[in-house]
Amino acid sequence: MLQNHKFTNAYRASDRVSQYLIRNVIYNEDLPTHPAEVFFRIILFKLFNRIDTWKLLENELGHLTYADYSYKAYDRVLSQAMTRGQRIYSAAYIMPSVRKFSLTFKHQNHLKLLEYMMSSELPKRIADSESMEEAFESMRSSPGIGNFLAYQYVTDLNYSTIINFSEMDFVVAGPGALDGIQKCFLNPGKKDTAQIIRWVTERQDEEFNRLGIDFSDLWGRPLQLIDCQNLFCEVDKYARVVHPEFVGKSGRSRIKQKLKPILEPIDYWYPPKWGINELISRTSSNEENRSSTGVNLETRAMDMGKYQEKVAGTDQNPGVDESSLTIPLLGLASESGELLSEYKKYLRDGDTHKLFKDRLSEELGDLLWYVANVATKFNLDLKEIAELNLAKCDERWGTLPSRTPFDAGYPENEQFPRSFSLDFSTYHDEFNNPKIRVMYKGQQFGDDLTDNAYENDGYGLHDVIHLSFAAVLGWSPLVRKMFTAKRKSDPKVDEVEDGARAIVTEEALSAMIFAYARDYNFLEGKLSVSSELLRMIKNTVLHLEVSACTTGEWERAILQGFKVWRELKSRGGGTVDLDLDKRDIVVREIK
Repeated sequence: MLQNHKFTNAYRASDRVSQYLIRNVIYNEDLPTHPAEVFFRIILFKLFNRIDTWKLLENELGHLTYADYSYKAYDRVLSQAMTRGQRIYSAAYIMPSVRKFSLTFKHQNHLKLLEYMMSSELPKRIADSESMEEAFESMRSSPGIGNFLAYQYVTDLNYSTIINFSEMDFVVAGPGALDGIQKCFLNPGKKDTAQIIRWVTERQDEEFNRLGIDFSDLWGRPLQLIDCQNLFCEVDKYARVVHPEFVGKSGRSRIKQKLKPILEPIDYWYPPKWGINELISRTSSNEENRSSTGVNLETRAMDMGKYQEKVAGTDQNPGVDESSLTIPLLGLASESGELLSEYKKYLRDGDTHKLFKDRLSEELGDLLWYVANVATKFNLDLKEIAELNLAKCDERWGTLPSRTPFDAGYPENEQFPRSFSLDFSTYHDEFNNPKIRVMYKGQQFGDDLTDNAYENDGYGLHDVIHLSFAAVLGWSPLVRKMFTAKRKSDPKVDEVEDGARAIVTEEALSAMIFAYARDYNFLEGKLSVSSELLRMIKNTVLHLEVSACTTGEWERAILQGFKVWRELKSRGGGTVDLDLDKRDIVVREIK
């Protein structure tokens, strides 16, 4: 669960987005330090809560200050990004639109909200607050800002020098935390949610000792109220899948955000008033990884972000007009040709081409330069490109993730059997057309099937594809229907996940996959399928629970399914064994 889904750091301030906010937005030495300017930057960043959106605005508009703020300019940049299909909001939590301003797009309403906050002197009222709760009440008075956002924003403002309250002063439980508290404390007695969060926070050392947990605190700083509030939210998220028998008020039963690992380490830095940055510096110095020659080997590697910056500094056509965009794209094509030319010389001359490796290295370097340049021209981050690519490759070809069954926690009669066998046989009708019959424990399993085609192509055996979905993915609304294992105890799940639309979606997928496989000799000898096919599959199931499955899982289901399909077609039938725990489907060997 932790390997496959996104969870926050135990300390809110240690999350990557919070770290960027603290160092690059709040305490950026190149930006004004006036409280109103700092307030403007913090709220602007938090409205979208996405590092890429901040970078986009900075790249297009320069330093982001209230003194130079222009609604039209900000709206233009964000609207153009949306037109390009670029996400501008984080999925960390839902950002409602603000009805008061009645503009077309959500970001336009949020820009107007920021203007409203600034014009109503909210920065001054926050700065003049005598308690964190008073600052919270001032923040909550803005249109569209409820308890959860008000508390989160005040916490972010408290990282700055605008206000300086202890994070143990005040807490408000958000929707996720309310569900988490309900799942942890079935009978809280007379304690309200804020009291429960405080009780847990104040007992942390006692409980860690009792449970034998060696908790790594934040260089001596214990968990604060905001941290434990967030942790209850994470407990709720984890429990939705691992402990579905405990249902929170929201009724949510899935974890939406998949983990996309970011390999770049965080250089941790916290609000100076916490007094822990000096401790971090000393710890880092003592633990520095040095070779026998005293050289820090880790620092010798070129950081991709720094490389991209240096490439931008050597760009002779730094604009973003058509010519400046086309030149690096053509450069990629021409340098690829140069790379192939060097390899051609190596094939022709063999080892006599003494400079092959040097030339190959040079051409690869040129290619990398153009890759970095194209990324910059199109406002992309090379580090993020590399990280996402590695994550995509790991999802596709890495170890299959362990996965809690989608029907875990439902009554036994609403779950797939964990292992079972089906007998496939072929007979011919009066017109000599082959028909497929499937039997389960001596009873017919579904209807007899033909190929439903002018030429027999084996489509009558396509139930194997559905069975492979069930075995490898733990998902198949059609197989679930044939087992009469629909999850009727949850009407919404029964309607959405096990209903007619889900079954039609699965049938459409099997037809599409079959058509693809037919073009490739039904995948005989193939170890992979096309990325485009997997992309289409993932896009088709976005509304279903199976969207949690990786491209690697889908690929395995398809390849295993057609391996079984080919064997059954060759034999004219056979017994198919499925093991959902091993995520396997095979044709039983003939003895």
